[in-house]
Amino acid sequence: MMNRRELETQLQAFFDGSLEEADLHALQQKLRADPEARECYRDYLLLHHSLSFRAKPPVALPVIPAPPASRLLRFPRRGLLAAAAVLILSAVAGILAWNNSRRPPLSFATSPGTDISVTREFSTRQPLQGPYLEPGSRLEIGPGTMELRFTSGVRGIVRGPADLTLFSKDLLQMERGTAWFQVPAQAAGFTVSTPDLVLNEVGAEFGIVSDPAFLSEVHVFDGKIEVTNRHGRKFSKWVEAGTAQAAADNGGWQEIPAQRDRFFTSLPGVEPESNVIVSRENSMLREAYAAEASADDLLTGILPVTSGWNRDNDAGPLELTDGIHGAAFEQIPGDKVQGAWTTVGATAEYQLGSGPNGNGYNITMIRSIADWENVGFGNQAWTMEVKPVGGDWKRLVAEAYGPLNAQPLTGGGASKVTVTGKNGRLAQGIEAIKITAGRVPGSVGHAFVWREFDVFGAPTESPAAKDLPPP
Repeated sequence: MMNRRELETQLQAFFDGSLEEADLHALQQKLRADPEARECYRDYLLLHHSLSFRAKPPVALPVIPAPPASRLLRFPRRGLLAAAAVLILSAVAGILAWNNSRRPPLSFATSPGTDISVTREFSTRQPLQGPYLEPGSRLEIGPGTMELRFTSGVRGIVRGPADLTLFSKDLLQMERGTAWFQVPAQAAGFTVSTPDLVLNEVGAEFGIVSDPAFLSEVHVFDGKIEVTNRHGRKFSKWVEAGTAQAAADNGGWQEIPAQRDRFFTSLPGVEPESNVIVSRENSMLREAYAAEASADDLLTGILPVTSGWNRDNDAGPLELTDGIHGAAFEQIPGDKVQGAWTTVGATAEYQLGSGPNGNGYNITMIRSIADWENVGFGNQAWTMEVKPVGGDWKRLVAEAYGPLNAQPLTGGGASKVTVTGKNGRLAQGIEAIKITAGRVPGSVGHAFVWREFDVFGAPTESPAAKDLPPP
């Protein structure tokens, strides 16, 4: 049985964000079964919100550890006790006012065909009826789109797949999803947290992308917001309108293009259908796809602009487009690894140019091959963006494929991803391509060995030539 001291310790770890998964399961069981434990949890929750949001620390408590449990529940000084009492009474008044109100803190609506699931953790009261969420509610969205409306005036559009938890009326945890928010000035204190970052916002329009396979992203379209990286030294940064940042694994920030078209700002009447078709294959045999490396695709011979790659053992992004798959380690003297060794967030940008007709290139197919002898380096995770002639960067594909076991030393093999378009074209009039490496769960440094990345297509026809009658 868990005693009072152990319960306090686990509650403190829970609010610090450091509670292990096994301990979290035990804590949930304790809270469901023991009314006194739930009362203790409510005390912690009340103090957590009062001291964090009303005292306005630099970042939310999931990033900055709270005081020890003994100080949270015991106030030895009268001045501190009086101050805490004022905060508690104020918070209790707010909670009672909300309990007596018929307006829940969050309501939602969905586009046609959206799959959703709502669960309520630690809730002892009657669930709300209708499209509403109360604090402690977890919302999972499958295919589709949802609109969120907070009583504070905050409005959000979330595209699935997504996983969100409403911790309080102005604190939203987003484990996964693509979301756009519009926050009025009077809703100061609205906070969004992902596994990579915490966003403290005061009156702005912005988008957030959270995916376990890739870096969390913040895109600001109006106003400015402060974000804090949850990794490493937890660096904070102000993000201005028209700019975007990704939270790097080392605790810093990586500048990326702001892309408004990746976010919905209203519910679609009909969910848009993707033009992208993805097929995936894997093999326990190394070099299973060696014969499919191409030496005459659009990227062959182009020297990319790169950042962030692990270049140990002669690896590098130039190996990605040379048409050579490569074999075992040090099989070829002077070229130990005939492939690219990724780090999370590593990029390579290829300039195709405007082409012979001045209209760029049409992309018809992409083929990506990863391969290694062990530890899951044969899995792969990456995104590809394209830039039309004279246009802005747009994400075309985001792929995370991990069929191989990353743990045993014998967990090697190969994976292949092929991407095509339903109409035979993936993208038209493209002058540049950029790829970014993502996270491979379980592998060393979340890395993989990228053997080959080929992009197939042809020059876009000039309008004049295309309009000429046949001979």
